[in-house]
Amino acid sequence: MYIRVKGWLESLDWSHYGIIASIYLIWQIGVGGNWSTACWMLLLICLLGVRQDQVDVEWKRFFIFGLPLLYLFYYFYGSGNDLWWNIANWMFENNRHPWEWDVAMNSIPYNDAAWARAFNTPALDAAMVWVYNYGFVLSLWLCIVRSFWTRSIKKMFSYALSGHIMQFPLILPFYNLIMLREVWYVKGQPDLLGRVFATEGDLTLYVMNCFPSMHTSIAFAMLLVSLREKDRIFKYMMVTYCSLIIISTMYLQIHWVLDVFAGMAFAYGTVKLADLVIRIASNWLPDRLKSYYNSKQKKVYKDTMAA
Repeated sequence: MYIRVKGWLESLDWSHYGIIASIYLIWQIGVGGNWSTACWMLLLICLLGVRQDQVDVEWKRFFIFGLPLLYLFYYFYGSGNDLWWNIANWMFENNRHPWEWDVAMNSIPYNDAAWARAFNTPALDAAMVWVYNYGFVLSLWLCIVRSFWTRSIKKMFSYALSGHIMQFPLILPFYNLIMLREVWYVKGQPDLLGRVFATEGDLTLYVMNCFPSMHTSIAFAMLLVSLREKDRIFKYMMVTYCSLIIISTMYLQIHWVLDVFAGMAFAYGTVKLADLVIRIASNWLPDRLKSYYNSKQKKVYKDTMAA
């Protein structure tokens, strides 16, 4: 009986089932994030040249590690929003902000980024709202999903750690110590995002965490890591999209210019820290695990040498 079951399992095309499961999980990621048609189109463009960055690992071996990891990220980002707002509520209720920077930031010439709206139209406003609203998470998912199809666990960790996983805990001290509200609120202008707040407390909660700009830090981190890829289409797309996310924070009068520069510096430091963590973790991985995952690569190398 055991032999028959084993033979049946070995006869199945696990690569085929793995691809189906992967597509379903990615679809669920998009559904959970309320992705629009434009989001899916952006993902498809990012995947056009994915073969240029694929590593030489068998699909069925990769799926053993890649699918659970992709699901873990999906679970984290699905529950992460509630966790984030619970922390923000706690910070607001305890009012731990020894420094208030509204007046100081508003007094610096050109720091309000009013120049970013020197040219504006309703259509451009709508486009920038779309970029801003999706940019906080979509920029990261584009990179993680693409790195999944490159069959690289290392790349998946590189993008995830450089993004929310490490940035959330590292940025909280700034948000707990510094009270800085969004540009439009400080200057008494309309909210260009068109958000509706039930109470004054809800409004204050949403607009108080500005320094550094996390929209900027997430987008810039994804830009920096994506520049390591070979595929030019993907690199050009991420440079364009991530740059638009950063610009949208100023165009929509959300973040101050210094918030943006601080966010870029914060992103650079987080990427370097993520590289260090991955390098240390790689050295601690058991040799048996490395050997199993890289067995095809070793076989190809031996065959090439024999020829």
